[in-house]
Amino acid sequence: MKKALIIFGFVGIGFFTQCSPPKLADLATEKDLSGKAKPDFNMAKIRDNGRGFSVDMKKLGQMPKKIALVSFYTDDPGLTVISRLGNTITTNTYNTGSANATMYANQFYTQSIETLKTTFKIYGMDLLTPDEFLTDNDKKSFYNNFQVKHTKLNGIGEKLGKFFKNLSNSSTTIETDEAADGFKLLKINSRETVDPKKVSLTPNNLAGSGDSQMIESIGYDLCKNLEVDAVLIIYNSHLASEGWAGKDKFWLAAANMHLFGPNPTPLKEGKKDNMFYSKGIWYAGFRMTFKKGQLINSAKRKATDTEKKAIEDANKTAYNNVVKGLATKMGTYLTKELGTAK
Repeated sequence: MKKALIIFGFVGIGFFTQCSPPKLADLATEKDLSGKAKPDFNMAKIRDNGRGFSVDMKKLGQMPKKIALVSFYTDDPGLTVISRLGNTITTNTYNTGSANATMYANQFYTQSIETLKTTFKIYGMDLLTPDEFLTDNDKKSFYNNFQVKHTKLNGIGEKLGKFFKNLSNSSTTIETDEAADGFKLLKINSRETVDPKKVSLTPNNLAGSGDSQMIESIGYDLCKNLEVDAVLIIYNSHLASEGWAGKDKFWLAAANMHLFGPNPTPLKEGKKDNMFYSKGIWYAGFRMTFKKGQLINSAKRKATDTEKKAIEDANKTAYNNVVKGLATKMGTYLTKELGTAK
């Protein structure tokens, strides 16, 4: 775990701790988490002229059959805690760290991919992994060299946000993003706002996003060159903190699933693309945010190997319940919009 420490004066008070934090393993007993998945995409549907940000399923006319899972990654924005004691201010910023972020991306992916495939299949969609959609050298080359584009306005806004955020000590951050093995890191999420007391994030992240170049580059360029009907990006929002005796704590704050595809309505002849029309659009996007971060590893100072194994097994079931809930919510939404709700 990475940790940045800034101290003004004497040592301040310690990090906020919870006596009994919610655990990811607790979700192992939840049978249906789809109700916790909420829309997190620009829901401005395309009009008859094709301008807008999300698909009108009636214009698309069918469920996307072939879906490429193009990125599965861990995102940690960094968690900053300020302690005050008199005139003394201590600022600690914690992060999952690159190695742990990769580990969790790999772990959650391998544990859940079959659940994802099975759930998407229920709604008539085949979810393809890189070894299934990168079928020739041209596709491999395009995918490996692909970069997510961003509108200039979005880029300026992000730079300004970073500038003003870094002006305040309370906003010191060390962000980490790592993809699971075999995947490109196709980062789409915006900078997160963290609540250090609850080890949580805001309910939405991409709702209302107007980054048309990001949407088009993913929804059109990737789909066209990979020869699929839509592309899916899944990312898990993590946070980290320091517990007793320096024991690292890792938390799942949100799980996110976004589907992009080509715009089914072409521009009329003679019309030019502009900021209101995109060849690629959102098909759907859902986010399961937890009011309080879900602790991934053991809260005990000294957990036995048996206890650790029990937590790992429960976490596997719990995360499968999470992604099944997201995929179910997405499939239900698309079929309902199409008018063939199951």
